Amino acid sequence: MSKLNVKKVIIFKHGVSYYILEGTVKGTDTFELEFKIDEMDDVLKSLFVLDTSEKGYISSISYDAALDTSQLLKSIMLNIPDKDSFSSLITQIKGANINLIITGGKTMSGKIMGIEEFEKLSKDEKIVEKLLILLQDNEVISKINFSEIKSFDIMNEDIKKDLKFFLDTVISGKKKDAKKIVINCESGGNDDVERVIFVYYIRESPIWKTSYRLIMSKEQAIEEKCLLSGWSLIENTTNQDWEDVELSLVAGMPVSFKYEFYRPIFIQRPVIQPPKVLTVKPTEIEEAIEMEKYKEYAMAEMEPSVMSKKAKAVRRGAPSPAPSGALAFGSTGGMMSDEALLDKVKSQTKIQTKDLGELFEYNISNPVSIKRKQSALVPILTESIKARRVLLYNKTEYDKNPNACLEITNNTNLTLERGPVTIIYDDNLAGEAIIPFLNKEDTRLLNYAVEQAVLVTHEAKSESLNVHKITIGSGYSYEYYYTNQTTTYKINNKTNEEKELYLDHPKTYGYKFIEKPIEPEETPNFWRFKITLKPKEAITFKLKEQREDYTSYYIRNWSKGDILKRVGFYVKQKFINENLETQLKEIAELIQTLNDKTNMRDKLYEERDLMSEEQSRLRENIAVLGDDTQSMALKERYVKKLNDQESRFEKISAEVKKLDKEIDSLNKSIENKMNKLKT
Repeated sequence: MSKLNVKKVIIFKHGVSYYILEGTVKGTDTFELEFKIDEMDDVLKSLFVLDTSEKGYISSISYDAALDTSQLLKSIMLNIPDKDSFSSLITQIKGANINLIITGGKTMSGKIMGIEEFEKLSKDEKIVEKLLILLQDNEVISKINFSEIKSFDIMNEDIKKDLKFFLDTVISGKKKDAKKIVINCESGGNDDVERVIFVYYIRESPIWKTSYRLIMSKEQAIEEKCLLSGWSLIENTTNQDWEDVELSLVAGMPVSFKYEFYRPIFIQRPVIQPPKVLTVKPTEIEEAIEMEKYKEYAMAEMEPSVMSKKAKAVRRGAPSPAPSGALAFGSTGGMMSDEALLDKVKSQTKIQTKDLGELFEYNISNPVSIKRKQSALVPILTESIKARRVLLYNKTEYDKNPNACLEITNNTNLTLERGPVTIIYDDNLAGEAIIPFLNKEDTRLLNYAVEQAVLVTHEAKSESLNVHKITIGSGYSYEYYYTNQTTTYKINNKTNEEKELYLDHPKTYGYKFIEKPIEPEETPNFWRFKITLKPKEAITFKLKEQREDYTSYYIRNWSKGDILKRVGFYVKQKFINENLETQLKEIAELIQTLNDKTNMRDKLYEERDLMSEEQSRLRENIAVLGDDTQSMALKERYVKKLNDQESRFEKISAEVKKLDKEIDSLNKSIENKMNKLKT
């Protein structure tokens, strides 16, 4: 069996790696690969084997079945225990033809009849010896002591295959989570020619992780640049050592999925019962449908959706002067200059990159060696990039101090993967940050520390101004007014250095600036103002924003006095014309009349309710009176009062009915006039 060596590994960011293995063979030979059970699906769905010779070819690729060892062994006749294996084998193959070589070189052949055991004494100890009972080819039955048997050859090929399968399965089962793939190579007749075999497959693997180092000296800070060194953490979780392999790292997210390919899939088929009724019965055959009577239903084509407009481009302000000074560290690189440090680190980083559209590939030029189950840090880039030291204040993050940041621009030809970065300034640790995914020419701010020597406080005030316009429609009056919001930032630079401060002011829905010292840049959630702070200087930075708000009123809820009061205000401010003034006053009169009529009706309802209660009381009194003279006089009095109330009740009902009609007419009139209102 020949050996395959890992030649190239391509590691992706979505949890798989692509492996290229290489091996050489002569004649007919096999290669063997071993994988975990969970890896078999990915390997089998992607496995590709190529014999690069002229006549050689791959005859087949076999692999261990997905069944457990116990399930596999059920398919054969043999089951050999750990103890008394030879005796058990002979017992299980009774009747098989065998050839024996016994002590003295004598050969015997025949059929196995069985085993006999006998006891004998040896130095006062009982010893059990076993004899093989053999029916020889000359039909003579012989007994051969096990100790005399030197070799044992089974003549039945099926039994031999079962025995070999049993032993192979048992040894494979010792590795419970391991399965083998065997690649069978044929020479095609050229047995003396050495052929090169390539094997390709994917398997699940840890993603490659990126970390960076940003190194900046005082001189580089003035020149607004720094050294970016990128490293990738690679993990070899396979069972093979990687010796001088070609390593490629691919950034991006291609489609990937798991597919159950390895384990057998059995389809449940329907069970069809044989027919039990043998006689033929008459059946009713359906009439054919005349298709021309029906028209095909056609779905209306949907209009293409309108593409949303692109977001407004970020407005770039003029660059502020580069900050001078430092964080009181030593010189970068110890005894080395910036140029020497860059050249030295670059010499250790040899890569070739390839832009694959949706993907980006780093090809490590230097061969990589990683032992199995070990990890390694591999350099993937060394570049000089644009970088500026700035401060960023965001009151939602730190209320009193700004963040110290590096504003970096990916002016390299590389796509930078997301990863942690350690920032070294003037040979000392400045802080740590996270580099986000950066395409070419992308600019990002990396916050790595808090600048406690710059203090920021903020104060916000809000005021509502007078109504400046109105609109009337659908029975509502809308009064518009401005709300002004003033935010004052007080910034104190206590250092002896000039600082560049980016002030992120939160966006508030509907507000627009009416006063601002400088023009800002725009981010999705903030207005970014770039401010230059002089040494030992304290400043105020005032921003004034304005938003138009409104208050709505339903005119029907106003009384006549309320309407006339609002109309007087609208006329004075020249919000409405004479025609609208007249319409509103007419509505006010109608509402007043409506309210008067409604009050009259409510009083009649109240009188009627009181009368009903009085009538109930009178009827109860009449019911308890007797037939004496005094009682009869009271009855007459109560009856007269009831008659008078009935007459009044009828008048009230008539008046209420009349008022209902008048109120309904007034409501319709008011509604019509309100619908005609429009500014």
